[in-house]
Amino acid sequence: MNEVKKPKVMAPVLFITFARLEYARKTFDAIKLAKPAKLYFYSNKARSDRPEEFVQNDHIREFIKEINWECDLQTFFRDEYVDIYTSLWSAIDWIFKNEEDAIILEEDCVASMAFFDFCEQLLSLFKEDHRIWVISGNNFIENFNPNSYDYFFSYFPYLYGWASWRDRWQKVYRDRLPVEKIKEYQLFNQIYVEPAAAKRALKFTEKIVDTPAWDYRFTISMKCQGGFGIIPRVNLVSNIGLSGEHNKGGESIFHKRILPDIEKYNINAHPPFVVPDYGYSKYWYDSYYLKKKNIYYKLKKGLLRLINK
Repeated sequence: MNEVKKPKVMAPVLFITFARLEYARKTFDAIKLAKPAKLYFYSNKARSDRPEEFVQNDHIREFIKEINWECDLQTFFRDEYVDIYTSLWSAIDWIFKNEEDAIILEEDCVASMAFFDFCEQLLSLFKEDHRIWVISGNNFIENFNPNSYDYFFSYFPYLYGWASWRDRWQKVYRDRLPVEKIKEYQLFNQIYVEPAAAKRALKFTEKIVDTPAWDYRFTISMKCQGGFGIIPRVNLVSNIGLSGEHNKGGESIFHKRILPDIEKYNINAHPPFVVPDYGYSKYWYDSYYLKKKNIYYKLKKGLLRLINK
């Protein structure tokens, strides 16, 4: 008889899935290595007019048979398909209805073992610091760590693998974003490192003012309420999703990142101040957004979109 293994990760983990088996397989394999003590397994139902999705959807739900460690398993398997926005909102609502904090992975976000350890340490450390809204698993600027801290703070955390707390999630704007107040207060001018970046952010917010996408609403709600996130010194989660509703532009700087082959995330050098890193924001804007304005970069992206279509 096989011995049941002990969990390695005590923080609750939410695994959000649909019908992309090739992605969900890799992400769940990483979760199996972490062996969370509590696993919330969410699955949206396949679309009725796409029989190939039903096959993949069923295979993904069968993953629960592979759990061979001590695990409090909770499942939310939908009987009918709901749109992507309803699906993601309800999955995250579900875990925060039951847990005060959580680590969250969508099916196309493959986490390193160090990611889980990183989140566990900082979930407890910053639980009562309501300036911190999110612990991100992403750092897309290679070798950016000028002060040699093991993590730093930013207004611009990405959510391809993240952790947060119930009380922060409850503060997310569910109704129309307060774009008029944002404009009147000149909020983005006080956050972004360049006037052009602030202008771009306002224009984008006006565009998505009624969009139900949870991630946009989360990050804008965070900024409006004086919050920011934590960035690791190295990237800890790889976004492998190149198909689906949110990935129509082809591979980008966010995709297929190399992960560190470490199980523990040693935190020895804490930042002395809980203040967003201006240098990171400036470096990110210069190396990513300014690059996107370059004519050769635009032509390359346009060509990739045509090829993908």
